[in-house]
Amino acid sequence: MAFELRITARFYEIDRAGIVFFGRVYEYAHSALEEALALMFGHPETMFSKYRFGMPLVHSEADYQHPIRMGDRLIVRMHVERIGSRSITFLYQITGEDGLHRCQVKLVHAFIEMSSFKGIPIPREFLDALPKAGLDVPGPHATPGEGDT
Repeated sequence: MAFELRITARFYEIDRAGIVFFGRVYEYAHSALEEALALMFGHPETMFSKYRFGMPLVHSEADYQHPIRMGDRLIVRMHVERIGSRSITFLYQITGEDGLHRCQVKLVHAFIEMSSFKGIPIPREFLDALPKAGLDVPGPHATPGEGDT
């Protein structure tokens, strides 16, 4: 399953070439993540204050297929691509309502304990909350202590 967020490309997001500035797709992806976290935890701050973990970004990449222009109505589909012992990879497909695939963004987040900023295994509370945002845990995933990120 996927989490979906609908957005519109705005005038202030457009560069001199008349298309959305390339970095905006990361903002679209992060907006989807924030909305998913709100469904998972009620308020994203809960993750930090109650459960005491954070998810800093450790890798990002984007592949652009078609330009995004001002006024384009977009669907950002967020999937869990991979779960490691201490990290999660989200894949975001950005498609126009016209069905044209615009961009794919991949973001890898590590898990840390907030007070020490040291890496930790993915918290069970996080894994258990994924379905609240319509996100599936893919296949057998790594268990804490397997050493991958």
